[in-house]
Amino acid sequence: MTEETAGTIRPSIDALPGRVAARRRELGLSVEDIAHRAGLPGAWVNSVESGSTPPSAPALSRLADALETSVDDLLSASPAGFTHRIPPRPPGQEPGPGRELVEMNDEECQAHLHLQLVGRIAVPYGPDPFVLPVNYVMLGRDVMFCTAADSVLAQVEGPVLFEVDEIVDSARIGWSVLIRGTAERDRDPTDAPPAAEGPWPAGRRDVCIRIRAERVTGRRVRPVVGEEAG
Repeated sequence: MTEETAGTIRPSIDALPGRVAARRRELGLSVEDIAHRAGLPGAWVNSVESGSTPPSAPALSRLADALETSVDDLLSASPAGFTHRIPPRPPGQEPGPGRELVEMNDEECQAHLHLQLVGRIAVPYGPDPFVLPVNYVMLGRDVMFCTAADSVLAQVEGPVLFEVDEIVDSARIGWSVLIRGTAERDRDPTDAPPAAEGPWPAGRRDVCIRIRAERVTGRRVRPVVGEEAG
């Protein structure tokens, strides 16, 4: 896709299998070569070329890197040539700063929780465990979300987990906070968050559930600092 057409041609998932195969042959590489570059199974690359597996966005990005081109080019319905990029190093050999996983203190965890709008509630116990995203607000150290009275979320009570995170793929950094607590119906309507709060589609909001936090932990990924980064 040329600079003149970038952003003006509608992506086509139907074009992907043929574009992947064409670009691989253009580079003179085998399926195994591409799989090694992308750090993905050879059978998966074959399934993409056959059209039987629609790849996720992260996997498609890795595939584009392995093919030394862009995601836009792989999804282009245009017969135009491919953008050329520097070939990637195999997984585990990429240049760049090191990263480390560090524990966040309670103040950091609370700051992240108060700045986000969507989290995931996990009910790991019972006959039908589930994890679902919800809009939420913080009430002090507790979490509140509202839902329809006939939804599975309206029946949540007792021990639960609540997780919030943010990942920046391009920078290879991110963070995650986990709350262990007890869920119960909130009987005070003044506690309910505004109806428009949060980007996740909410529908009716008949019932509000409050998660009383008992333990809050968090970790974040950061570049190695100091002499180790040199």
